[in-house]
Order: sequence, then C-alpha cells, then structure tokens
Amino acid sequence: MNGQQIIKLFYTSGITILRDVYECSPYDLAGDLMPLNTARKYTRLADVLFGPADSPKVQRDSVALAEARQLSLEYLEMVNKHAKKLQKRGAAWRLRAELIAFEGTFEEVEAYAKKRVTEEGGDTKKKRGVRVGRAIDGLRTISITDTQRRITDLEKTLDAAITNADQPRSEALLEPFWDLVEGTGTGLIKPEYRTVIAIGLEDYAKVSCGKGEDVIVALSDGTTMTGAEFINAAMEGSLGDKLYVGLFHPTAGPVNLYEARFASEKLRTWAMAENLVCPWPDCNVPADRCQVHHIDAHKHGGHTKPSNLTMLCKYHNGVNNDAPDGQRNKHKPGKPKRGKPNRGRMRRHRGKVRLQTPGGKLVSNTDHVSSMGAMDLI
Repeated sequence: MNGQQIIKLFYTSGITILRDVYECSPYDLAGDLMPLNTARKYTRLADVLFGPADSPKVQRDSVALAEARQLSLEYLEMVNKHAKKLQKRGAAWRLRAELIAFEGTFEEVEAYAKKRVTEEGGDTKKKRGVRVGRAIDGLRTISITDTQRRITDLEKTLDAAITNADQPRSEALLEPFWDLVEGTGTGLIKPEYRTVIAIGLEDYAKVSCGKGEDVIVALSDGTTMTGAEFINAAMEGSLGDKLYVGLFHPTAGPVNLYEARFASEKLRTWAMAENLVCPWPDCNVPADRCQVHHIDAHKHGGHTKPSNLTMLCKYHNGVNNDAPDGQRNKHKPGKPKRGKPNRGRMRRHRGKVRLQTPGGKLVSNTDHVSSMGAMDLI
C-alpha cells in the first residue's frame, strides 16, 4: 500500500475512527500518538456525534449518512465548527444533517455552511474595542478591533517608521507602535493614496454623479471603501494630484508593452490595480506590501510588460517555481528529489493571474478583495 492509498484510507474512515475515539480519554490518545490539544479536539467531536443530543434521530441518521459517504475527520470537524454556532434547540443538528448530505468539494461545502450560519443568525459579528489578554510567561497580548480604514491608517503609520526591514514584521512594528502610543513618534500619518484603487467605468460614473452610495471599491492595501468615501478622499486631496487610468483587455490582461528590466512606477501601478492582494490562493497580503513579479521569469526571456507582471508577497515570490515547464522537479528515477519543493507557479490564463499547481490545476485566490481587482470589473 503506497502513501496515497494510506492517506485515502485515513480520509474515508472518519466515523469509524471517531466511534472508537468515543470510548477513549484524550489522555489515552495523547502522548506518542498526538498532542493533547489534538486528542481533545477528536474526543469532543466524538462526543457530539455519539453522545447525548437534543435531536437523537437526526443525529443517528446523520452519522449513518456520514459513514456511508465515507467522510473524513477533517470534513466532520468543519461541519461541526459551523453547526455549533447555532444555539436554538435542534438547529445545530439540522445544519449538521444538511451539510453532511450536501454534495460538493470541501471548499464549496464550507462556503455554503458559512452562508447558512449567517442566514440562521448564528454568526457573531466582531465588535469594535480593545482587548487585553492575561499574562503568559511574562508577556501579555493586546488586540484592537475597529474599522478597516482606521486600522489600515495605523498600519501605514507603523510601516513608515520601521527601521529594520530584516526583522519579522510583527517585531519590526513593535517599537513604532510604542513610540506612537507614548507620544515620541510623529503621530498618525494622514493617508495619501498612492495605494491603487480599482473601479469599473460604470461604478465610476455612478460615483462621479453622486449616486454611488452602494458602490464598493477595493484598494491595494487590502481594504475596501464606499463610493462616498472615495469621493471624500478625492475632495480632501488624499488621492493626490495625478490619476492613472489602466486599460485591461478581457482575455489578454493589461494592455501595453515595456522592455525595461525593472517595472516602472506606472507598470507597478498597473499590476497593483489588477491584483489588489497577492494572487496566490488563500493569501491576503495587500499589494501595497507585495513585490512586482515576472510571470515568465526575466532570466528565462520574460519581458517587463504589463501582461507579464503581477504582485506577489515576499514569501510566495520566493516559493514560486520560476523554472520553465517545471524543470526544477526533473530528476533521475530512483534518486531522491533535491532542492526546494515545487509549490507551483503563477500563470496568466484567459487574462487572469492564477496559480498553476504541480499537478496542472489552475487555482484563483478567492479572497474578497482579490475578486475586486481591475480584471474582475470588465
């Protein structure tokens, strides 16, 4: 039995595993097998599926269906994570049954689960405020929740005061944060939008006529703003004295040709307008903090032109496979692979930048800001 078969067996035996786990203490499972936190997670899930329930018939039928469908531990954990948000008697088990019966990919089921939880009123919205954690090993944590605009303005202020770019970002932001709090810094920076704003022509026409209250535009700092906020920023001069207009073709992408080695400010602006956050799937690093990336590497003949450029965060720019045709993974049979693992590479497909996995799949970033870039507006 090869590794793939072993993984498949594990991922199709969720109910069988949890039925045995129900008879165990988390302390029996923990130790050499797994961390105590993981053991507790599995025993809690087993208690939900096989312990006392407010809807025993729905519970029995759901467990039987989950076993028949050979659902994985991970799938069942995801179902329970969303269903337990519903507090009304019987509601959680009705949703578990609905999600166990729902046919689709893991991601499709999770997206549907989030939608159903919201419809049932079980998703608690974040509240603005400051929270201070308890002391652990002499350290404490403070977290601030406020509007995205205020937090982003604070982030830009701290970014501008970083003195050591080689430090991890969380460490580099600490001293600028305390300088600001203690009054020894320069104060909050009034934002000036060298940040790129992507807006379609129809929405721009609405906003310009003062009818864009319901228009939402996305920015390359990872946030969004309403049409009214867009107009206010323009009136206050926050958008600067220059407005750049990028032309995008529905299938070719950004239109224009440049042969310079490094992307000019204009080319960088174009790339940011197309991808307001790093386009690597599941990444939400804003384009303001990304690097300009050649889709076809310059060292392999790739040109510095709009259609060959995108924005990638520092990490994904580093792991992107720049070798043409995946040459990095070529090796002699029987010998171990060497070097970096192949994570895939960015490709432009039908006008849009997507990740091409080592297996050949084309995957888009589904972050909500990523789906509001210039190529999504035409």
